[in-house]
Amino acid sequence: MSDAGRPRSWQPPPLRDAAPAAAAPPDTAAIAERARAEGYAAGHAEGLAAGRAKAEATANELAALLQSMATPFRQQESGLLRELSELVVRVATAVVGRELETSSGAVDAVLAEALELLEAVEGPVDVHLHPADAALVREWLADNLPKLAVTLHTDAALLRGGCRVATAESYVDASTERRLDDVVRALRESRGAVGGAES
Repeated sequence: MSDAGRPRSWQPPPLRDAAPAAAAPPDTAAIAERARAEGYAAGHAEGLAAGRAKAEATANELAALLQSMATPFRQQESGLLRELSELVVRVATAVVGRELETSSGAVDAVLAEALELLEAVEGPVDVHLHPADAALVREWLADNLPKLAVTLHTDAALLRGGCRVATAESYVDASTERRLDDVVRALRESRGAVGGAES
């Protein structure tokens, strides 16, 4: 009889454990270390951001404080410069006036310069000047320009040492006042330029 017809005994299949193998216990030390590292990194980043924000706020406050402290100094400097320039103008005017009172020949040079500006003077010439300078100018004109038809007009309001010369076609303001005004204007313009540069 062949093996194919022979009966075989039945064997139950091997039983396997239905329950999974027990997992290894968790490494609590590694978990704690990882949690500590993550917490440190998050806290460090948050603290760094907060520190930077506080440092920027403090820097802005200090800059604003410095600016507010500098403003009064700039205003005081501007006021001091203005007062100083006004004082210089007053002193210069007083010194020039005093010098012109004691100097007898200043008006001659000024008149000569004014007549030069008129170039070829033809016709009558009107000269306005301080009364104390009139005699000096008459003498100077007689010596230097005897043929020129000059009419002298005295004006006590004019400072000594200057004059205003006019013809029918021309006018030259060589008065001391005008020359002082030019100096004062130049001084004020230079003061404004210095103030503008600093602001």
